[in-house]
Amino acid sequence: MNTNYNTISITVKGNIFSVTIASGLNNYISVRKETNNPYKTLGKEFANFDAAQQHYKCADMKVELLKLEMGLN
Repeated sequence: MNTNYNTISITVKGNIFSVTIASGLNNYISVRKETNNPYKTLGKEFANFDAAQQHYKCADMKVELLKLEMGLN
């Protein structure tokens, strides 16, 4: 079984984030801030969308992650 990767860009309060959703053999969500990230450091990795939503305090970010989870983006 292979792992499928789907990367989507979202904008929250003027900041651009790259969200990678891995599904298949490996399952995780990775969120990386693209705005003001000159070294392109790795983002934060989460086991699932619930863990990602709990990590962020910003309501707009939680809404964007929920929309991704529901397939609305």
